[in-house]
Amino acid sequence: MGKKDIILKQYLSDNRRFAEIFNNALFEGEAVIQPDKLKPVDSSQAEVIALQETAAEFIQKNRDIAKIYNEELELVILGIENQNDVHYAMPLRVMLYDALSYDKQYQSIKKEHQREKDITGTERISGFSRQDRLIPVITLVIYYGTDAWDGPRSLADMLRLPKAFSSRKNPVNSYPMHLLEVQAIKDLEVYDDDLMALFGFIKYQKNRSELEAFIQAHASYFYKVSRETYEAIKNVADIKEMSQYIEKEKEEKEAVNMCDALKQLKEESIQQGMQKGRREGRQEGRQEGVRQVAIKLLRMNHPIPFIAQATDLSEAEIQKLKETLQKAQQ
Repeated sequence: MGKKDIILKQYLSDNRRFAEIFNNALFEGEAVIQPDKLKPVDSSQAEVIALQETAAEFIQKNRDIAKIYNEELELVILGIENQNDVHYAMPLRVMLYDALSYDKQYQSIKKEHQREKDITGTERISGFSRQDRLIPVITLVIYYGTDAWDGPRSLADMLRLPKAFSSRKNPVNSYPMHLLEVQAIKDLEVYDDDLMALFGFIKYQKNRSELEAFIQAHASYFYKVSRETYEAIKNVADIKEMSQYIEKEKEEKEAVNMCDALKQLKEESIQQGMQKGRREGRQEGRQEGVRQVAIKLLRMNHPIPFIAQATDLSEAEIQKLKETLQKAQQ
């Protein structure tokens, strides 16, 4: 796992941010998931789920972020998969993660019944009683790319279905995945300041004017961005130009003034633009001077190869000048 992935994983592992993302992505902003009821999936979770071996072990090794949500002993496993690029097999990958975690739970329950010898008859065939239940698993894919997600959103999108199915109800299970496409978020205001800042930079990073407007509209926040949020933004969004003004500070402060960094970047860009304009103006002046010398030599009836050698213009360029002169004299 690279540094970029580690920083993002740590940032979104915060219970408040984790809950906020799920609530906005899956529950239309309703506070269904409470931050104080989230616990990280780890080896101690075996006691919480009351199983000797649990799906938690599998998920912890494979998920980007996984947490157990405990609502009065009613449990849900929530997982986040971070994607910087479109993954064209993502629905299959999510389905496998979920299916394997369910199978892990099932195998644990089955093993417990075998140890206790507490089921008989048809229940013994499956090792799963009528009262047994699995813990729900919900996976959310967060896509941080600047281009629209053009990959499949369900397993059905990955299938080549027979033509005979086209005029009928598709009998194949679709297995849709939950996808949060950051660049397509319409209302960033539904998120608290730090997630709004992170998602806003991702959404507007390709358009300087829109990014400037976004920062200015939330200037009171961007004057004092937490170092943690700044590091997350820096590692997900392309802000190399802006970050150079922050990184050059000798002292690493707990809060970062991104408004000042943007202002310095804007002022330097203006200066560079003015210098470039002056250079281009001088260059255009030199080129016009060369063309005037070539025209003068043409009027003196010098041959084109000689003029090309004297001015460094191509013979084709001089021929065009000659034709322009001839038309003007007609």
